[in-house]
Amino acid sequence: MSSWAGHVLVVDDDPQLRDLCRQTLARAGFVVTTAADVTTALEALEQTVFDLVMVDLIMPGMNGLQLLELIRSRDISVPILIVSGAASIEQISYAMRLGARGLLIKPFRAQELADMARELVAKRQAIRASDRLAALRPLLQISQHLLAELDQSRLYALIIETVRVEVHAERASLMLLEPDEQALRIVACTGLPDTVGIGALIPVDRSISGWVVRHRQPLLIDQHLVSSPWYKELKPHLLSPELTTALSVPIMAGERVLGVLNAAKATLDAAFTAADQELLQLLAGQAAVAIENARLYSEVLRSEERYRALLRHANDAVLLLDATGMNVLDANLALTRLSGYPGEEILRLNPCRLLPTLPALLSTAVNGRAEHSEIETTLCTADGHETAVAVSVSVVPDGDQRLFLVIARDISERQRLARELAQAEKLAAIGRLATAMAHEINNPLQALSSTVHLLQHSDLSPERRDLYLTKAAAELDGLIQRVQRILDISRPNLDGRRPVDLNQVVIDVIATYRQTLIARNIRYIGELTSTLPWVTAVISHLKQVCQTLVQNAIEAMPEGGTLRIRTYLRPPDGEPDRASFWRAGGGSRQFPSEQAVVLEISDTGVGIAQEEVPKIFEPFYSTRFDGLGIGLSLCYSIVDFHGGELWVRSQPEQGTTFRVILPIAQ
Repeated sequence: MSSWAGHVLVVDDDPQLRDLCRQTLARAGFVVTTAADVTTALEALEQTVFDLVMVDLIMPGMNGLQLLELIRSRDISVPILIVSGAASIEQISYAMRLGARGLLIKPFRAQELADMARELVAKRQAIRASDRLAALRPLLQISQHLLAELDQSRLYALIIETVRVEVHAERASLMLLEPDEQALRIVACTGLPDTVGIGALIPVDRSISGWVVRHRQPLLIDQHLVSSPWYKELKPHLLSPELTTALSVPIMAGERVLGVLNAAKATLDAAFTAADQELLQLLAGQAAVAIENARLYSEVLRSEERYRALLRHANDAVLLLDATGMNVLDANLALTRLSGYPGEEILRLNPCRLLPTLPALLSTAVNGRAEHSEIETTLCTADGHETAVAVSVSVVPDGDQRLFLVIARDISERQRLARELAQAEKLAAIGRLATAMAHEINNPLQALSSTVHLLQHSDLSPERRDLYLTKAAAELDGLIQRVQRILDISRPNLDGRRPVDLNQVVIDVIATYRQTLIARNIRYIGELTSTLPWVTAVISHLKQVCQTLVQNAIEAMPEGGTLRIRTYLRPPDGEPDRASFWRAGGGSRQFPSEQAVVLEISDTGVGIAQEEVPKIFEPFYSTRFDGLGIGLSLCYSIVDFHGGELWVRSQPEQGTTFRVILPIAQ
């Protein structure tokens, strides 16, 4: 069985010849349809597209010549092979003029028929391919020109010029649908009256172009419009009287209408044809692709311009690096000002000269450990100075590779202000400390001075002198104790450290306060973890911390309440509520990753105002009228020297919680 060669219609009144032709052509790879007369042949030609028609010129009734005349009158394009055994030269010549492309004289051999059929079909296919190429070539050239133009205004003008040339229009216009879809705006035109031009708005609900938009189908207007079913709807919107024919086709992008292409003529004998309409529709399809392409390109340009404007005018220094991180792709003005390098020089600069720690920053960003977080480092300027900056590095996808976006914020001024603020806080603390120390030392000194002054009187009795000496010695001892406690705050003595059971410390301290708790109507709740690891500490120091915190809790509940003491092993990731606590010493230092134990002492007392919380660990600061303000300072000093942390959380009238965190004994 040969491969498919084409579709052949055999028209002959001789059934034996029809059967011979069918078998011969079928073996040659053709699909064969047979007809015994002209009427049957015409019906077949109406229903099927054939690659070859083989017809006998001499047949009863309507003969082969009449069939050829009908084929030509109906503009059916198909090669014809005539078969004749008795036709005259005049008949054969007439058949050739009607379109016959080959002749077989009866009787003929089967191979001769097959060869002739293959030759005629091959020629037809070659001609059709050439015709398609000839038809497509200008269309492809037009498409290439349209797609190559990315400027919207020039593209619109090119579309109109193409329409004018290809369909020989005297007037042409390109209208695009407005976002609200209520009007069409003319964006390009030629030959229109002076009263209508680019920018004019054409309402969709009462115009020919609007009708095309609403119905999404082309419209051909000529002298036959009166008989059109759309005549009544279009009559109020017909073109100027001098125009005899017009074409209007929608510009479609998928199911979306972009606009309308219009063309018109005033020449009576050059009306638009169906072929012109088909061509304009093809141009509209190409125009739709080009318009969408230009729009997307314009949007990309606008996006790029916005990006560059944002990049250029950003207050922070911005650096865009390639996938290697070693080449600068872009930089903004802020980086130029911060670094002192000209913009052109930055693009040629090794970015590591700007940021010596850049390789580590990029590695951290690639591993995802510091995405969108800031890392403080230094930036080297053109004059050799170092500027403190906070740098964040982001990985930016770019096709099948990645880019690095480095944002550096100048924090030198912030650090200077922080240092000045810290210095001011230190001076203020020193002032408060000096005032408190003066108060604490001046009182016993005043008493001691008065006693010494009285002892200078010669008429004192021995009893009175002994009394004054005893008072002076007591005041002197008290003064020595105050000075010693001040020294303990600054440098606690850590001699005698050993493994200590924190639970036992709590039990011993509570035992000494048992009667006080009962007398003050305070309920004690102890939640001590039995398997708590020991800590390395001076036991007397831990007892002092525990006693101070318990005493403060008792004094915070003059009307009674609840005292709760907990001990537990610190979770690996820290306490979940740590954010609600304030750390003595300020800040939020991360506790070492090794295990630690926690002592938590809570009360339901009067609480502490938020603005007072940062001050309660300062020496001689007290919220009580009769307090010395030394206890919490000493607690913080002891805990800090033991390598631990002291935290507090408090709200007025909601109680206070102190949390002591200590590393476990090694």
